[in-house]
Amino acid sequence: MKHSINWLVVAFAATLSMSVYAHSDHGHHGHHHHHEQKISGDASTAPPPDGVTVDNCWIRLLPNRLPSAAYFVMNNSGHADAALVGAEATNFGKVMLHTHQTINGMATMVHADKVIVPVGGSFEFAPGGHHVMLEQPKATLNIGHTSPITFWFEDSSAITTDCEIRSPASLN
Repeated sequence: MKHSINWLVVAFAATLSMSVYAHSDHGHHGHHHHHEQKISGDASTAPPPDGVTVDNCWIRLLPNRLPSAAYFVMNNSGHADAALVGAEATNFGKVMLHTHQTINGMATMVHADKVIVPVGGSFEFAPGGHHVMLEQPKATLNIGHTSPITFWFEDSSAITTDCEIRSPASLN
């Protein structure tokens, strides 16, 4: 039984890797997914967003320099909705907000220009839904270590959090 479960985890990770690889290759077929994010300023001097926190941030690290993804929960205890418009990560060359959409019965990843975190609420970035796509790793990342991501908001505020690096088989 344990051998069957291990095989299923490996098969799932391989399938996920291939689907992510296929997505990352779309640029060669006329579907360019890179969008300029509305990021301005220096995160070290940007004010923090009012009442916004990021919890449980983790990165599913895929092998062979395949695009990885970050997942987390963003909470808003501030006085207004928070509009997340981009992210940046020092260990990755290309960072984009993504979501999944079903088009003609097929689930596909699409760029998300903005994600609203409602006042008094939260927004979950989770496998199969919204995520931060991380491409072009600039450093060797190791499972169990952390990597920082800075989240930028429409009002030019920013928050940086450390995200735990997890294996390709991780689902949460």
